[in-house]
Amino acid sequence: MARIEEAAGCSSDEEEELAKAKEVVNMDFEELMKQAGEMKQRQMKDKRRAWESTAEFVKNTIAHDASEEYAKVRASKSVKEKIEFAAAAKAEGNALFAEAQYTKAMLKYTQAVAVFRYWVRKTVGKDQELLCFKDDETLAGDEQREARAFLASVYLNAAACMLKLLKLRMRTSADEVVWTCSEVIEMDAENAKAYYRRAMAYVEMDSSASLELAVRDLTKASKFAPQDAVVRAALQKHKTELEAQNVKDKKTYGGMFQSRDGLYTEEERAKMRAPAGPSDPSPAETLFPDGLSDAELKRRALAHGLDLDDPKVMKKLEARARERHDDALRAKAKELDIDLDDPDIRRALELLDEEEQRRAAGVAPLKPVPAWRRFLSRAFDKSQTVNVQNLLYAYLAVNAILRVARIVGEGVRDVDPFDEGEF
Repeated sequence: MARIEEAAGCSSDEEEELAKAKEVVNMDFEELMKQAGEMKQRQMKDKRRAWESTAEFVKNTIAHDASEEYAKVRASKSVKEKIEFAAAAKAEGNALFAEAQYTKAMLKYTQAVAVFRYWVRKTVGKDQELLCFKDDETLAGDEQREARAFLASVYLNAAACMLKLLKLRMRTSADEVVWTCSEVIEMDAENAKAYYRRAMAYVEMDSSASLELAVRDLTKASKFAPQDAVVRAALQKHKTELEAQNVKDKKTYGGMFQSRDGLYTEEERAKMRAPAGPSDPSPAETLFPDGLSDAELKRRALAHGLDLDDPKVMKKLEARARERHDDALRAKAKELDIDLDDPDIRRALELLDEEEQRRAAGVAPLKPVPAWRRFLSRAFDKSQTVNVQNLLYAYLAVNAILRVARIVGEGVRDVDPFDEGEF
């Protein structure tokens, strides 16, 4: 009993130390869990950015993530077997390209690239993750060179196909071509076709910055393919355009363009070439998220020196909102080939708007409406089957069909051999 009592007496100090130790352990564990949660959020954000920056035809490889056929060929240890499997889809894509069936050709290029590079969905607990696999990176030596040579040819064919779709104003974007060609350059830093096609995508972006990037890429393409006449002609053409643009910009912006690097530094150009992911929320979006009550919105604005009860402040904000609205309308009108800066069109639209406001208020026009105004009102009335918008859409559709027909009639080969050298 004495021994037991003695042990019990000693255990009180030990229990106190043990309790303190447990408290420290618990604190460390909580901090560890917090860091683990933050790390997972960063990883998920990076994966989401990688997914959103990927070209659509590579994203579409996720359609094969449950395919037994693809699972079998991906598991094969023979690179030759994988290339043979993918080459059949590539050949079908090339045939469709030759027939100007560019959208269908892109589906085949998706099937071809999905053997080596692909996205899959993976369920972890209640969450579903998107994972990107690049099996060519696990190879080495000749096997990796063979796999990447094949991948580069598929990516370049897809880039040529997307450039065709851009010319036809069909669903694709110059950014996707840039991303695709950049992937090829990562595999082969001296691939002239990749630089050339990326330059053509930059040209389609139609800005001073993108034109400068295009000339840079064409200069590199000329370096790696010095005998190619197509590259030399494109370089000369767009270099002349860039010089003319720089002269124009100098007149407009003064000495801003007199630096040795031009409009952008090399570091800034590298950032522009990087795949575009989803942008982080702006300071305004962080400070004023959706769902705030009017009182909370005013309180936060006032804390940052913005009095929303001040008529002058509200007038400025309304003016900026109108400017953004006008810019959006102007962009939409440009798609329909309508020049909103044309005085006659602006006057006609103002008259129509005035008439609409009177009609909504139940007020009759001050004088009989002239026939030309009735015609304009009917022409822009969206409830009518035949109106200006529908006619413009029909014109654009017919124009696209005629362009496709012309390309097919000319045997599709409407560009220089270098531009389609992979086919």
